[in-house]
Amino acid sequence: MSPVSRRGLLRAAGAGALVLPLAGRTATASPATTAGAATPHLWVGAGPFGQVHDPSTTRRRYLNDHTLIQAGGRWHLFSIVGNSAPPGQAPDSSAEVSLAHASAPDPSGPWTGHPDALTVDTSYFGEEHLWAPHVIESGGVHWMFYAAGGRAGAAINAATSTDLSTWTRLPSGPLFRGNAARDPMVLRIGVEWVMYYTELSAVDGRHQVCYRRSTDLLTWGAPGAAFTDSATSADGVSVTESPFVVARDGWYYLFIGPRNGYEGTDVLASQDPFHFTLDGYAGHVPGHAVEVVTDGQQWWASAAGWFRHGLYLAPLSWQSAPPPWQSPDNPVASLDVQGRLNVFALDAADRSMLRRVQLDPDADSWSDWEAFGGPAGAVPALGRNTDGRLEVFSLAPGGAYLHHRVQRTDGTWSDWEVFGGPAGAAPAVARDADGRLEVFALGPGGALIARRRQWSPGSLTWDAWDAGFGGPVGAPPGVAANADGRLEVFVLAPGGTALLHRWQTSPGGGWSAWERFGTPAGAAPRVARDGTGRLNVTAIAPSGTAAFQRRQSVPSGGWDDWHPLLGWSTASPLPIPGADGRLEALTLAPGGDRLAHRWQSAPAGAWAPDGVLGEDFGEPGLVLAAPPSAAADPTGRLHVFAVAEDGRLRTRVQDRPGGGWRPWAAFGDRPVAPLRSGAPML
Repeated sequence: MSPVSRRGLLRAAGAGALVLPLAGRTATASPATTAGAATPHLWVGAGPFGQVHDPSTTRRRYLNDHTLIQAGGRWHLFSIVGNSAPPGQAPDSSAEVSLAHASAPDPSGPWTGHPDALTVDTSYFGEEHLWAPHVIESGGVHWMFYAAGGRAGAAINAATSTDLSTWTRLPSGPLFRGNAARDPMVLRIGVEWVMYYTELSAVDGRHQVCYRRSTDLLTWGAPGAAFTDSATSADGVSVTESPFVVARDGWYYLFIGPRNGYEGTDVLASQDPFHFTLDGYAGHVPGHAVEVVTDGQQWWASAAGWFRHGLYLAPLSWQSAPPPWQSPDNPVASLDVQGRLNVFALDAADRSMLRRVQLDPDADSWSDWEAFGGPAGAVPALGRNTDGRLEVFSLAPGGAYLHHRVQRTDGTWSDWEVFGGPAGAAPAVARDADGRLEVFALGPGGALIARRRQWSPGSLTWDAWDAGFGGPVGAPPGVAANADGRLEVFVLAPGGTALLHRWQTSPGGGWSAWERFGTPAGAAPRVARDGTGRLNVTAIAPSGTAAFQRRQSVPSGGWDDWHPLLGWSTASPLPIPGADGRLEALTLAPGGDRLAHRWQSAPAGAWAPDGVLGEDFGEPGLVLAAPPSAAADPTGRLHVFAVAEDGRLRTRVQDRPGGGWRPWAAFGDRPVAPLRSGAPML
């Protein structure tokens, strides 16, 4: 939880190649497929998070790493607590010097605040901060394990209580010290207690989830490594924080983060509680510092963090199939065969697909929302044929299959047809040098990337799927066409260990091997072509602390180094090519209350304004639920669309092509699904 653990840079990759296997893992490839395994592991997902407790009084406050425990018919919350920083900025974690306490009859509340459980005691063995409490009960005594320390070094401390109100530190001092030991979590396994905590390897500086064993909660054995990530202290970020382990049906599920941005937690499954790997990937929960609780019937995921205000709760699901991933684009928009801008979104109530059409660009008048199909498992993807006809590619609920619908030359639409499946997300779509649409689809659980293309430009007939295009990967792919027409695909490696790319070696021709494109990253990269014909790729650091941009040195050529672009980001920034060839970049900060904006002063030129904070492009007082999307209308003006937390769409439009921006305005009164990038839709 230290400031150092939250900062980092995405550094330029070397020239070495990292080749993905032609045959990706299957949807259930994990330790469950080993000999002797009775059943495969379950997949984990979470529904939407809702706020259930806000500690703010006269000032905005946040909760961070926390713990929930049921005792005496009530639920008790203990948590880091601090004063919120300005929108888009992180507070100073060294100022976290108390642990908040609240209780409720149910995890969903109502929560009643109590005096802080602990405040920092500088006379207690060098204690300078209080982080990440975890509370258990043993023999009628409650034990609170927490991270403390400072100049004396990282330490795991403990305090005990019989009433959950008055806590007494152990007179013997810290249980143990480590290199960066923090975020303890204790689980009973057999006859032992096992403590999991985040740490840095003393050998190579890699981020780890370590463990120690005890029979009395006082004396803890030598450390072991339950999980080791590829990220190191040199990367300046931590992606093994807030470890939480759940035992279920012979499997152990490790929840760790921040992954896929600050507000993201990955789940790894293993039948060995002391050994987890990325091969055991079992799902993603879109929350920070996630804890898992159950009352024996319902499961919940709780979350908190610097950029939220209080405690958030979501239903947690255990299922036999992996939940689908959501694209960062919500809604999606494109011109159709009649040159009209079409916008597609999902209805908040039943996840049916909705469409609006721009009727008059000059008056900026739009049709009402109309039903277009569904329900769907994710916001759809769009492709545009050389004659202007749109094709809509949608994911069925639960990722059962992909289907698509094709626009006719008179503007009407064909019926829906099954296009392939099962799949893990809506596909990425691009047009190749021959004018044929090519589709790149993620397999369930990120097992593989499959590729399919039209027989000829605009054809209703498609080649068979090539299921060996790539994989496994950690998020849906991105694709764009080079200036010479060659397609290039960009992906996030499993666990965010690297960015990778692959490209056509000639227009419409074969493909290169996969090569490393960047060091560890926190989300799927995004790509756009500027007015000079050069591709530009955006990405974020592993925990979302900053966003970066990399562009081609020449059109269709090599690549410059990575450069800082924007600050804290929930997803890779949206790069938008304008009518004059300049790119504009938008990124949403964690918490959703700051939308940062920068733009090129000329095509492929310097970025303005100076500094990675950019200008605040958002609407005052409005919190967004997901990153924005954008498209150009027939006049060349850009339209930005964003979903507010209440599901209402807002839009902001340029006053002229390449010009300034009008104020934000409502875009229809029908709530749409406010899906977070990477989040499964249950």
